Amino acid sequence: MSEWRKIPIGELCDSISDTYSGKDAEVILINTSDVLDGKILNHVKTLNKNLKGQFKKTFKKNDILYSEIRPANKRFAFVELEDTSLYMACTKLMVIRSKVDVVEPRYLFALLKSKQMIDELQHLAESRSGTFPQITFNSELATKVINLPTRVIQKKIISILDAIEEKIDKNLQINDNLYVQVRTPK
Repeated sequence: MSEWRKIPIGELCDSISDTYSGKDAEVILINTSDVLDGKILNHVKTLNKNLKGQFKKTFKKNDILYSEIRPANKRFAFVELEDTSLYMACTKLMVIRSKVDVVEPRYLFALLKSKQMIDELQHLAESRSGTFPQITFNSELATKVINLPTRVIQKKIISILDAIEEKIDKNLQINDNLYVQVRTPK
């Protein structure tokens, strides 16, 4: 029989705020608009001078970037990049790092991007006072209690979800190709 246990998300991960200290001539800036529904959208280099102060957080492979603002907008990404040395995230993106001895990073990401989690976080964000719906790691995310299965079950779930997402991506590519073919004059 598999064991599931109730555990706060804060025991599965940490919020990382490591500041970029490199001297690279060019860097890649990641704002909340540069992540969407699991993917990092921006990979364009920018000169590393006179940068806005909001760009300072570093991240690495298997981290999760998750916007503090309006969770329902799905501004989050799982970092699959091997080399993130030139990347800097803005301060409105939480950098969440899984405690790999407790949870599979991809499983934690699947939890954080689930409809139920997004709906709950959006509700919490909207109930806060302030100018826009916002969440923080310590106040809203870390205290959320989830049911955590064994590592074996986590890996099985990830495998199934990855297969579904791969199929969706492939279908989107096919649709894009068909659209281009239809629009191309003969």
